[in-house]
Amino acid sequence: MPRRSNRRTLLSGLCTAGLGSLAGCLSSVPGLDSNDSESETDVGGTDRTLKLGIMQPLSGNLESLGKPMRDAAELPIKQVRDDVSLDMDYNVVDTETSPSAGVQSAFTLVEEYPMVNGPAAADVTLQATQQVLIPYRTVCCSPSATSPTITSLNDAGLVFRTALSDRLQAIVLAQQATNDLGHDNAAILYENNDYGWQLSQAFTRSFQRTHGGTVTSQVPLKGDSNSYDAAIERARTDDPDLLLVIGYPETGGQVLTDLGGDAPEDILVTDGMQDGALHDEIDYSLDGIRGTAPLVDGPGNQTFTELFEGEYDTEPGIFTPQAYDASAVLLLANAYAGQNDGQAIGSAMPVVTTGDGKEITPNNLAEGIELAAEGDAVTYQGASGSVTFDENGDVTDGVIQYWEFDESSSGGIAEIDRVSP
Repeated sequence: MPRRSNRRTLLSGLCTAGLGSLAGCLSSVPGLDSNDSESETDVGGTDRTLKLGIMQPLSGNLESLGKPMRDAAELPIKQVRDDVSLDMDYNVVDTETSPSAGVQSAFTLVEEYPMVNGPAAADVTLQATQQVLIPYRTVCCSPSATSPTITSLNDAGLVFRTALSDRLQAIVLAQQATNDLGHDNAAILYENNDYGWQLSQAFTRSFQRTHGGTVTSQVPLKGDSNSYDAAIERARTDDPDLLLVIGYPETGGQVLTDLGGDAPEDILVTDGMQDGALHDEIDYSLDGIRGTAPLVDGPGNQTFTELFEGEYDTEPGIFTPQAYDASAVLLLANAYAGQNDGQAIGSAMPVVTTGDGKEITPNNLAEGIELAAEGDAVTYQGASGSVTFDENGDVTDGVIQYWEFDESSSGGIAEIDRVSP
């Protein structure tokens, strides 16, 4: 088939070019010499196996978010495996919301799986990609690692994400702190990792430079703790009118517990705490506490929601549409690349998400995988958004949701507004 021949030639050229400064590192990685790629007879077509690793936090601070994301990451395979001619092989590992555990779990995947859905947390993603996934030429797509640091990784075209960068969320946080809540001074309590620090810094820049506000303190939430009273006391030193809490359900929930229902400050939170389950874990009403999060507004969102509820008998949670999209794009890219080679799959990621190919959504994903495997052009439109990647592997289109805790609303979260950064 002439189209397949052209496609394979293109990908071969892309795969041999882009390793840059990793060349020396790759030459010393076991099992990655020139004879390790699939042989020509195993490349392309539909008589082959798509191999996917899934790295999600099934324990630790992000357990409550990681398990639904794991479910969403598996969903595309469960959805299509009986309707496509390709075989599907996947393996799930627990990153434990820990960079060191994430590195170890990555090592268990890279010998066999050329592509990975995840990791989830930004600090885990940074360590796992730089220490394992990039050197082993494994492409990854994170559904929830939002740190701006990831944009600047020297990643040889192997690191993608379906979640928006926190640079955009910080702009909206500062805007709402000023225009909606009416404050010109704030203190920040942040998760003591790259996600928390980078978002704290980005908010501070936007709040001070764009809105003329003052950030009185930035206080890290260090380690697992049964009380963050000391951190809260430090944040309150200069009597701020607003407390911005950047955290996950476990740490951020403890901060809200320690603040109590009579805190004199307004409280603003971030996407990591958009969890309706916190209503049941805190002994006062959270109603009215507001936050921001990337909005899920893709053309395939309704189909995804129906598939998720049908498979798991529960509503999707935060970052679950992004997790579905990450797996869907990886599967399409693998099928189009025609081989279980991370660099080839990475080169195909922009190909299957842009252009004038057959539009593929969660509704016709099986058809898309078959077409991609035959070398036909496809353009994926996802559950979370359009899923168009820039040269850094970041999605380019997005809207930030401004929301509040509301126990009477579905999932305990109510939308207030949608903001384009």
